Amino acid sequence: MNVANIARRLVAGELHYALGRFESVRRGYSALRRLSPRSRQRAPAGPPIALPPLPATLFAGQTVERALGDLRRDSIAFGFDLPWSMVEEMVEFATHSPLQRRLRDDRMFYRHNVHKGRLEDGSPAVMGIVPDPLDCPAVRRVCRDPLLMECAGKFLGFPATKIIPRLFWSFVTDATDDERRQLGQTIDWHFDVHDFHFCSAQFYLTDVGPGAGEHALVRGSHHGKSLRMLMGSANVRDEQLFTHFDRDRVLVVEGPAGTGFLEDTSCYHRATPPASRERLMLQLWLS
Repeated sequence: MNVANIARRLVAGELHYALGRFESVRRGYSALRRLSPRSRQRAPAGPPIALPPLPATLFAGQTVERALGDLRRDSIAFGFDLPWSMVEEMVEFATHSPLQRRLRDDRMFYRHNVHKGRLEDGSPAVMGIVPDPLDCPAVRRVCRDPLLMECAGKFLGFPATKIIPRLFWSFVTDATDDERRQLGQTIDWHFDVHDFHFCSAQFYLTDVGPGAGEHALVRGSHHGKSLRMLMGSANVRDEQLFTHFDRDRVLVVEGPAGTGFLEDTSCYHRATPPASRERLMLQLWLS
């Protein structure tokens, strides 16, 4: 149990961290947002860059009904694959952008500074995070895709007014698990609590197969958690997780560059450390 950590974050003003983990709270928050005129008029949060809705979607093969059905059943909905031209634009941008080892890190480096998973001073390069992803026009385009935003809004029960993009490399490195954790790589099974209700859109910008940093999740684990799981840490050990959920519910997501999916990240999920090929990913936190 990790009630002390929840209490500490409550004192710090992070009420969502204590409450957003409960499915009943997420549903209640959705209902409140739908009923409140003030919430419907709430100005978008996040970086002060104009992101007006666009008339045409990148994901013409997807429908709101199919995406919602998949999300509510399996915690994940595919069918949000990016066109190759946008993948190329984001790869080019991330290749030449300065990078941070983790958010709000003052130290900057470039992708070409990483050799065998290490920086020039020998320290491990686990991730390389682009500090200003909205400077890339292709990222801004995805953030305002009308179908993606409609799917997210229908899932949340209200329009997503907080859109936080993350564009980051995951490098092949011999860093220890503890070093990976210290640098923010989420290699342990965990669920997110970003807000009172939330979801995430994720896009592979490099080919992802075995050894290339696959994303893994436990399908349907956005509900059915035990009270111990809900009241404890958001992280969980394998033995506890698979005592409660069957192992055959694990889905390892592989796919070519451009593969995209919408995920209810209140499910258990984790990052697989790249072993043979670096990965570039775009992630949108939506709430």
